Amino acid sequence: MESPVTRYAKSGNISLAYQIIGKGKEYLILIPGWVSNIEEVWNIPQLAAWLRFLSSLNTLVIFDKRGTGLSDPVHEKNLPDTPQRADDLRIVLEDIGVKKANFIGLSEGGPLAIYLAANYPQLVRKLILIGSFSKWIRSEDYPYGLSREQHLKTKAYIVEHWGKPVGLGLMAPSVQNDREAQEKWAQFLRKSASPNTAKVFYEMNMEIDVRNLLRRVAAPTLIMHRREDPLIDYQHSWFLHQRIPQSQLVLTKCGDHLPWFSIRNRELVAIQTFLMDGKAIFAEGLDNLSVKDVFTLYLVQDYLRNHYNENLSISTISRKFGINEYKLKSGFRMLFQSPVIRFLSKVRLQKACDFLGNSEETVASVAEKVGFGHANNFSAAFKREYGLGPSQYRKKVYGLLE
Repeated sequence: MESPVTRYAKSGNISLAYQIIGKGKEYLILIPGWVSNIEEVWNIPQLAAWLRFLSSLNTLVIFDKRGTGLSDPVHEKNLPDTPQRADDLRIVLEDIGVKKANFIGLSEGGPLAIYLAANYPQLVRKLILIGSFSKWIRSEDYPYGLSREQHLKTKAYIVEHWGKPVGLGLMAPSVQNDREAQEKWAQFLRKSASPNTAKVFYEMNMEIDVRNLLRRVAAPTLIMHRREDPLIDYQHSWFLHQRIPQSQLVLTKCGDHLPWFSIRNRELVAIQTFLMDGKAIFAEGLDNLSVKDVFTLYLVQDYLRNHYNENLSISTISRKFGINEYKLKSGFRMLFQSPVIRFLSKVRLQKACDFLGNSEETVASVAEKVGFGHANNFSAAFKREYGLGPSQYRKKVYGLLE
């Protein structure tokens, strides 16, 4: 598949490179980490597949921050701070015509996403932070991560060996000995930044500290981290979760920092369900469901809500949506914490409560309207759910008598 067209937005005299992938109803903006190149990402097969997955959920926007990749370079004396980078991102959205979007902050892109959510809440619908942090250097009041001295050693090593696959052993140890992965990673870094740009941007990241903004993040937030991440300790994300009000923390068992290596299907489903429903569903059994299966099960849920009065069974639903009965039953239970038929029954009974407010409807007619074949079965199910029979409920809630 061909890579998307690269476009440019103007931020003052700086051109910012971005791409748009997919045609979803909502937009998903991926904020990259340290350095990036939006054309080179398509030459790393695992990364390209991960981006295609994201674009199947929402219209995906990827971009290069000023000074990196295909965006204009910056002078060392005029480096962009976090407010400048946030304004650049706002300008990219304005250039596309997007007023509100979902955001993924990846690694060092997380603090920028946090800044944006705290200071431009009108732009942020949902927020996902992957392998990220609020402060990069360990201190007396923040006992996570590396010390300044350790970071300085790392920076010196990176600059000395730039052009080689530096950092791959920390970023993705599962492929650090793979010759093709090494070559593609080294090329990605070379095309993302010069050695000096890599150095000065690393120094900038060392000063990141957005802890004071965390409680101001109002958007629903999914925080994902791999427990064995060798680059950024998962406790950074635990700290984020404790302080971002509407946050959900998902920890996975894996040793790669880059989320497109060693992918677990349940990680993808967590992102998918969070973007669809505002709540990530994360369970071991979800590894048996494909992204298509999850979309199908959400369609089933929507269908049950709108066709509750029809004669529906597991077999008829399975045939209609082309999903086998086992996946239908087990997947629906995992995603929505309810068996299919139980969910359908609850929808019918909730609709019945509304119909009972109409004095012209008898209990028998209400039962028929909501899909119960027999009034007795309807009355028994209604009483189990609400502790009152339909007639008693009607009298108590609406003051109506049969």
